[in-house]
Amino acid sequence: MEEGKFIELIPQDEFEKKAHEMAEANLKKMLENFEQGVLYLRNYMGVSLFKSVRRAIRRGHISVFGDIYPRRPFNNRKRYKGTDTYNKRRIYESITHKKGKIC
Repeated sequence: MEEGKFIELIPQDEFEKKAHEMAEANLKKMLENFEQGVLYLRNYMGVSLFKSVRRAIRRGHISVFGDIYPRRPFNNRKRYKGTDTYNKRRIYESITHKKGKIC
């Protein structure tokens, strides 16, 4: 290793700004290449599911990298406390987990 050569450090905020600019430039270049017909697929699952991968990307079914987005949201609804099913689940939970508490 040569003596006298040091790497000059830059401040944290300047580094973050430069990294953000580089990420934006890479994204812009990738989108320009996509319009010219170049694909950057990391995952080829969408190839077997869709006839046209480019069309699916344009419509928002697949990411630019080939990841498939879910078709519908997951079941995120609440369980209402007044229903019979809710009460049955609490009873079963109290029996199996031996809490001794019902409802």
